[in-house]
Amino acid sequence: MLNEVGVADAERRLHQYPHHFSGGMRQRVMIAIALSANPKLIIADEPTTAPDVTIQAQILDLMAQLCRDHDTALILITHNFGIVARYAARLNVMYGGQIVETGRAADLYHAPRHPVTEGLLHSVPRLDQDRTVPLQLIDGTPADPFTPITGCRFHPRCPYAGPVCSTTMPTLQDGVACHFPLGETQKATS
Repeated sequence: MLNEVGVADAERRLHQYPHHFSGGMRQRVMIAIALSANPKLIIADEPTTAPDVTIQAQILDLMAQLCRDHDTALILITHNFGIVARYAARLNVMYGGQIVETGRAADLYHAPRHPVTEGLLHSVPRLDQDRTVPLQLIDGTPADPFTPITGCRFHPRCPYAGPVCSTTMPTLQDGVACHFPLGETQKATS
């Protein structure tokens, strides 16, 4: 498995300790360990902690290829929309511990229907934008998971929230949990 994930001289390295490996090599070892059990699913929580973008891309490319080779599904948990754009076929956007939008990644990128998705996409730097244009931030403070909120967890921060948003939790319907999905209805502001 070490050979398969690209660890050179695997026979010798098998007997080394973690501190003998670089960060990228340690990630490769973790991938080998995960795949050694022949899983049907691998869940990778923030798998791109390497400081070097090249190493991040190598690790993600390796994971994607190995999952295809081993017929293993891969769930990536990340805040990095660049990773999502390149590697994800489907996307679940979460806020406050709940899925607020789900669907094909390309669809969510081109036509977000939940204000959280829209806000996250607008807060990512883009190469095709003027560098002097400031990023758009999502106003307010993230929901405290230990503080109960009536209604939609995002309503205190949502620029489109109406009165119903503060009293009734929206359910996930047609891939979005929002009383006023973007592009479908005119939002009422409160």
